[in-house]
Amino acid sequence: MGYVKILKANGQFDLLPAEDIGAIWFQNSAPTKLNFSYVTGRVITLTFDGSVDYGTGPDSDDQKITRAIEKINGASAPGIFPEALSVSLSSSENIAIT
Repeated sequence: MGYVKILKANGQFDLLPAEDIGAIWFQNSAPTKLNFSYVTGRVITLTFDGSVDYGTGPDSDDQKITRAIEKINGASAPGIFPEALSVSLSSSENIAIT
């Protein structure tokens, strides 16, 4: 399995599994969060330091992460960073949906 490295403001990063993502979604009521639903029933929520640039075109944050996922293509190689995002990651949460 490959991973996308999501950079934090302190120079560290969190890993986002790039395999089995069913949907990437955003809620207007939570503009600092980007959600990744997996076909396994899990949801990973990334919380950023500011509002996520979502759905505004090819250079939006969701598209940058999508391109990184496509580059990985399910390979088990070292994680890669997406193109620079407009905001830094502050935390991530992994939730099992039952």
